[in-house]
Amino acid sequence: MSDQLSQKYHSAVDQTRQDLSRSRHLPGDFYTSKEIEKLERENIFQKEWLCVAREEEFEEYGDYRAIDIAGEPIVLCRAKDGKLRAFYNVCRHRGTAVVEGSGNRKSFQCPYHAWTYDLEGSLRGAPYTDEIEGFAKGNFGLKSVLLDTWGGFVFINLNPNCDPLLESLGSFTEVFAPYRPQDCRLAFRIRVEYDSNWKAVAENFVDIYHLATLHADSFGSNQPLDSYEFTTYPWGYTGRFKGLSPMTLDGQPRYGMMPWLTGDYLEYGYSSHLFPNTGFYARQDNMHWVTQWPIDVNRSAAEVHMMFPKEFHERPDFSEKLKDYEECFRVVIEEDVSMITALQKGFSSKGFVPGPMSRFEHGVHHVIKYNLDRIFGKNYDIRSK
Repeated sequence: MSDQLSQKYHSAVDQTRQDLSRSRHLPGDFYTSKEIEKLERENIFQKEWLCVAREEEFEEYGDYRAIDIAGEPIVLCRAKDGKLRAFYNVCRHRGTAVVEGSGNRKSFQCPYHAWTYDLEGSLRGAPYTDEIEGFAKGNFGLKSVLLDTWGGFVFINLNPNCDPLLESLGSFTEVFAPYRPQDCRLAFRIRVEYDSNWKAVAENFVDIYHLATLHADSFGSNQPLDSYEFTTYPWGYTGRFKGLSPMTLDGQPRYGMMPWLTGDYLEYGYSSHLFPNTGFYARQDNMHWVTQWPIDVNRSAAEVHMMFPKEFHERPDFSEKLKDYEECFRVVIEEDVSMITALQKGFSSKGFVPGPMSRFEHGVHHVIKYNLDRIFGKNYDIRSK
């Protein structure tokens, strides 16, 4: 990071990194600066493990989905050898995307010049290349991306020298093991785009301070603030709370409880954030997960994914009852969208002065400090500048 940018944010970063009771929110520049956004793409989204899908979305040979990761085109697919793979969705000839959308196909063919690749990434066809001196198809396969899984979740990493996935997950594998995510299946996905910076969206999803106000008429009353027990980790944070919280507008589960939950797990739920951009939310009857993605400095997207035990999906009334969960999420999202948009406008205002943090912003504080570590460098001491 440039010394000039370091100096510019010296005081603000130092203040935000204080203990929660003395901390202040960040200046609006952190949510509007293209220079900071560039550093986030380079130091976060191109270096960290990112949760992008569920394994059951790729059950059959040929199943694929094209995705965008902070501006990088990626394709996920189930190859003929049964392995789940990820590649840059970039033709090795001119760079055109070799596939769009999702579905099932046994090869990817660039629509520009018909270079064709199998699902192991090897180049199988390249018209009119016989006369090219030294041309060998084996040298022009799709560039692979690291992929790993845990609990049925699919993660990728654009950094070939990254730490193993399990190290990045830390104790989350134990915290959420009782919910058996590997035995759950995806029920629906909702994508929402916001006129705001991605960090504002991510912070909103860990901000329980607003639950009793903004979400008072939807689900906020099911998650009493004073019941939250916060725990922070090098890989994220959890907020454990007491209360039945199935994400229906009346606060009642439609399928009953997860059949494998016992004891306190029937009385408590979890909110969490796994760095850099994934939230796991464990409830008595479901798990849902949310990811936040930058589009540009003033635009972002969140993807909400709802999962239930596989056996719930097999019930004849599953689809009908699922509508109640979809409706709840749409109400909650509508409540959030206008407020997050207002945040971005405030960040750009000359009248914005960062305020102090509440004790209910424990998760927000932890997430912001993580982002600062990545923006400025993990061992960077802002106070020395």
